[in-house]
Amino acid sequence: YNKCFMVITIICICSPNIAIAHGLGVLLHQVEKEAPQFHIAIAKQAATAAGTQVAKSQYWGHAEIFAQTTHYNTNRLVSPISFPATLTQSSFDQNTYGYGTAFTLPIDIDGRITAKVHAQEHLNQAATENINQTRLSIFSQTVTMYRGLQQLEGIKKSLHKQLAALKGHKKVTEISVRVGRVAAVELLRIEAEIKSVQGQLAGLMGDEARLRANLGALINTTSFNQPIDTLNGSPPHMPAKQKDDDVLHSRPDLLAASSITQAEGENLKSAQREWLPSLSIRAEALRTQGYTANGKNNWSVTGQMSWQFWDGNRRFAHTDQAQANQEIARQQFQNTLNQARAELQSAKAAWQASLLQYQATTAGLKASEKTERIQSDRFASGRISAVDLIDAEAALARARADRTTALAKWWLADDQYHLAQGDAPTAYLRANTKNSTAHSKGNHHGK
Repeated sequence: YNKCFMVITIICICSPNIAIAHGLGVLLHQVEKEAPQFHIAIAKQAATAAGTQVAKSQYWGHAEIFAQTTHYNTNRLVSPISFPATLTQSSFDQNTYGYGTAFTLPIDIDGRITAKVHAQEHLNQAATENINQTRLSIFSQTVTMYRGLQQLEGIKKSLHKQLAALKGHKKVTEISVRVGRVAAVELLRIEAEIKSVQGQLAGLMGDEARLRANLGALINTTSFNQPIDTLNGSPPHMPAKQKDDDVLHSRPDLLAASSITQAEGENLKSAQREWLPSLSIRAEALRTQGYTANGKNNWSVTGQMSWQFWDGNRRFAHTDQAQANQEIARQQFQNTLNQARAELQSAKAAWQASLLQYQATTAGLKASEKTERIQSDRFASGRISAVDLIDAEAALARARADRTTALAKWWLADDQYHLAQGDAPTAYLRANTKNSTAHSKGNHHGK
């Protein structure tokens, strides 16, 4: 006995095919870490953050080193005469070269650089909110498929119970047919019911495989083989009524749309400020040298102000484009706001409808259980046949499946209600709380 126990224990510990149960909350955290869409959103935010640094770098101008060579058809003065004038012999050469360094610093008197920096900062904020929106979008896909798997598991359990009862009735009926107590047609009816239940189970297996494959794609694996938690309990009560606009202010898609609108406003300012003069300062150190003559070191500081008086209507077109982009961003924000309000109202209505549906199916299940008990007692006393009993058992199986479906839809409605508010589902928050509690306990124990 001890040897067998040790063998079984070793198999259970070492076998890599044994799945460890993970709840929906743990799965959501896993999806958050593994989903490619989430990593794409993070990479896009990193790109916009780098773009912000690029825009800010324009404040500091740029420095360069250079070399140049010039060839003339006649000799040129290599060492220019400078004040005070000297009568020393100057060097002439028709082939000269020069090298040096230069630094150019733009003076943002027109505010173009500032507008571009602000626009990029708003785009960076929009990309950050897009990460949160991508997380909620992935969560929505995950909870929809996971609740679907929970629904299938409940239906499968009810069908297996019905199948086990039918097989028991089949054995009893076979004996009754042999002794001539019942007609053979009743046995055929039971066999037909068995085939029907088996067909339903086969169909559920196909649906389960599809959902598991899609969940596997979300966590960046070929398949999702983890067991599904049984549906227990009901969602918490919906919080007290609040104004929709007060609830929606935390939705990341609205925050992202607002940031994009502000960025387009800054882009419009930048386009309008192209009509203003621009100012820059350039400092340059240069040594000019002839191929056959001595050279000289020179330095210069140049302040330049310029204004374009004609550009082929480029600035007109750029301003019109910026205004159109700003209007597009405004309308997209309004469209996002309208959709958010509709989603929140729909989620509230779905939550209430799911509650009523669950209450109705619960009442229907109680009635079916009572009917099945009555019919079982009548069958045991020989007052009805097995065919009459399987009708009650089939109704009970449907009632169990309906209740499971209603509970899964209620939980899904609760998940979608939280997502419509811009929050993570309840399971994610509970799993996060458990992990935080366990971590804090571990730290306390370590201390």
